[in-house]
Amino acid sequence: LTFPPWVVEESFHEYTRWKSGRWLRSSTRGSGPCKLSSYGLDAYLDTSPFACAAACASIGLPIAFLRGDRVDVKRSAGRILELQEEAVVLGTYQGRLFYRLVSQKSEGGSLMEGGGRSWFWDESEAVDGGLQLIGEGLGKSVKLPKLNRFNPQHNGLKVVYVGGAVVRSDLEIFDGSKSVGTIPSGTVIPRKEVIERRMNSCGVVRYLIEHEPIGRGWISSCIRGGKEEAIVEMMPFENEGNSSLDQHQYISPEDSAREWYSNYEKESQSSRHELERNHFSQFLNIDSIQEFRELLIAGVVGGLSQLNSDSLVAATYGKISDVLPDSSEGDCSFLDCALVIGASHPRERGPLMGMSSSIDAIVHEAANESLSHVIDSLPPTKALMARISMLRAFNRRARFGLPWLPLRSAQESSAILGGLSGYGTSLERAGRTWDVKSQSLWVQAPSISSRLRNCREILFTSTKRSFLDSVMDATTTPTPLSHDEYELPREVRTVRVNRLKAHRAMASDDTGTKKKHSVISQLQREMRGWSGATLRRGFVAKGHGGQKRAFKVKLVGEGVNDYSGPYREVFTDAMHEVTDLDPSGNSSLGVLEPSANNQAGVGEGRDLFVFALPPNESMMINHPEKEQYVLSSEERDLLNSFSSITHKKDENSREIEEAISYLGKLVGTACRHGIPVDLPLPLGVVWKRLTEESIDVADILKEIDILASRTVQDEESFSIRSDNVLASQRRLLNSFVEGMSSVLPVELLSMFTGEQLRGIICGNPEIDVELLRRVVEYEGYNECDMVVIYFWEVLREMTTLERKQFLQFVWARNRLPLKESDFDAPFKIQKDTKTVDKDGDYPLPSASTCFFSLTLPEYPEKEMLKQKLLFAIENVTTMESDYVTNDVEVSEGWRGL
Repeated sequence: LTFPPWVVEESFHEYTRWKSGRWLRSSTRGSGPCKLSSYGLDAYLDTSPFACAAACASIGLPIAFLRGDRVDVKRSAGRILELQEEAVVLGTYQGRLFYRLVSQKSEGGSLMEGGGRSWFWDESEAVDGGLQLIGEGLGKSVKLPKLNRFNPQHNGLKVVYVGGAVVRSDLEIFDGSKSVGTIPSGTVIPRKEVIERRMNSCGVVRYLIEHEPIGRGWISSCIRGGKEEAIVEMMPFENEGNSSLDQHQYISPEDSAREWYSNYEKESQSSRHELERNHFSQFLNIDSIQEFRELLIAGVVGGLSQLNSDSLVAATYGKISDVLPDSSEGDCSFLDCALVIGASHPRERGPLMGMSSSIDAIVHEAANESLSHVIDSLPPTKALMARISMLRAFNRRARFGLPWLPLRSAQESSAILGGLSGYGTSLERAGRTWDVKSQSLWVQAPSISSRLRNCREILFTSTKRSFLDSVMDATTTPTPLSHDEYELPREVRTVRVNRLKAHRAMASDDTGTKKKHSVISQLQREMRGWSGATLRRGFVAKGHGGQKRAFKVKLVGEGVNDYSGPYREVFTDAMHEVTDLDPSGNSSLGVLEPSANNQAGVGEGRDLFVFALPPNESMMINHPEKEQYVLSSEERDLLNSFSSITHKKDENSREIEEAISYLGKLVGTACRHGIPVDLPLPLGVVWKRLTEESIDVADILKEIDILASRTVQDEESFSIRSDNVLASQRRLLNSFVEGMSSVLPVELLSMFTGEQLRGIICGNPEIDVELLRRVVEYEGYNECDMVVIYFWEVLREMTTLERKQFLQFVWARNRLPLKESDFDAPFKIQKDTKTVDKDGDYPLPSASTCFFSLTLPEYPEKEMLKQKLLFAIENVTTMESDYVTNDVEVSEGWRGL
């Protein structure tokens, strides 16, 4: 493949810019709610220390904040915040210091409520400790010289206004600022008592003074409004030559930053490790476009086509950027990425082991897992980095182009144009997707859509997720705000769920009782008649931890306020019920049933479920009709392709299809609102069909029924039986997708692979303790406390089932997101202030599922913590009450079936 010159040039510029580590692309608060609809307001932020120091000097900070520093934010727009916020510094743009809020210091604080997009600080916010660095910071605590406009040249201030100068406690003049006193007219305030000069949000110049006997406070230079009469005047020096003797001239922010940077370099002496990294970085320099072109050609993995090689490289880069710290939206450090890839390379591993040892082992594991099958045919690291740069440039263009490209072209649904439809009915509607055999039987007209699907794996997952999220945001049903910001608006309907009755029903032996009183059945009855627009709401209420919602949940008899915990809980309960089995191993609700591999305990997918079939249809599949043997091969292919249309329906099949369609609505709503669901459906039967990947019938059948694929000797009988099994699953998958399509834009799912789509909807099936540890915050404890160490040891020792129970106990869900950036709120471990009772017994740990927090007593021993925690997570049946319920509600919740 010969690359056009513009592709090579653009990729080379991307390589140079990425390698410099200086620039960071960030969406701003001016970018609009949909990520892909207002790219012109995104900004490339300069993250260099010099630029950050200049921006900090421009707002009068005493020290420099560098990229990655955490800052406590106590002021916004000049006003003192009621709730303290925490921000991370990103970089500078046009001399402004940009940041992103990461949490609020409140019980309902979350990563979403502060707005995940970047914005900048002004000088009215950098006053009186309004911005305070958390910890030492990356600037080595080097003092930043103050600009002359904050520290002007004068010989003191003289009060000239007749009424004197009113001293107030705050830079801003509002009801919250107190009057400290008044300095009489004619008083001269010495220069040493004038600390600094600033301009408030109203444009009034004010001075911070420390004047006896009044004390510390702010005075204005003039009266705002009217004749703008002066209140104070600056006194000139008696000898003008003295004005510059004791004061350096810092006219511009760059003047201050230059002196700061020279002191910063003296403090930042490079260690041996940093020198080695710098040497490796110089080795990765590319001096010309011609050299870059040659590296691009050499960057193909041996034995693979260019498309397959780039797909592998893109997947590897995505996995590395997901787990590397300080990575966002598919972006990560060039040098760290190169070190991880180099450490995986058998011919380059030795010299790089020392430099890459500082990178977390989990990052190396992700790269090794992705490249393990081609480890001996990898091109040089430098060539792979050039190839990744080309993919980054391609994905940047794809982010612009995806909203304008069709993912389902017109000719792909037209039989006249040789598309996928026949007899007036879409084949996707009849069969959901292609298998290997279908591709040879039906003509596929070339189109942009088919090319895009063929190249889906060189699109970064972050690029596709941004597009999907943007479309979901754009199709969200608007919801007006309530008069009380803490209350949900009336458009958000309330759903009543009696979990107490549902738990007793699911424990009974009566199938009818289970289907009537289960949580999912109650939800289905409550939402009967609801349109898809109702479930497409994404309202976020203040104090609800940033959780999007389409409805409010009332848990009958439990006395719980829905601050997002009950909302997530009903999704988790519903998914648990559809996979629940009775003592005989059959499905309790008849919606999903265990696969043959699950029932027999063989094969790899022993935990998988498939869509449940009516008893009469299951019998027909196991005993194929003899009439099918007299059909020709072509007739059987047509019958198989349109089996969903030709299927004879009865009352049982309609009831199952309706239940599966509602399950699709719930899954789509959970995906739209960021709630991973525990839905173990087969990859080939469901997820790959949803993404329209090419699949082999034999592989699909092996995933769900390996014994049948091995033991059936009669090929014709095997073919008919397998066709019947898969046709039934396709038909029920149509019902599942029909429910999803009312909530999610299912047309976009073909951008993803089956594994990627399963990850988006179901999250991580394994509870990753290290991932949970990276998003934890402690209140009352620190990481070195013995009880915290005991807690993480106990959590690692738990089984997968126990970890799921723990996660549901603290967060009302039993699956974690795939990566750190997908968490809406941090996991909080709070110290329990309850005292030990007189018998020396410690209280049980408690949790707030709405706010993802665990209240942990200070247990003296690990075994005690393990015993108490396991007892709590295994025996909790209701959520912790927020209020005392009345007798009527309690009796309704505990009333017999």
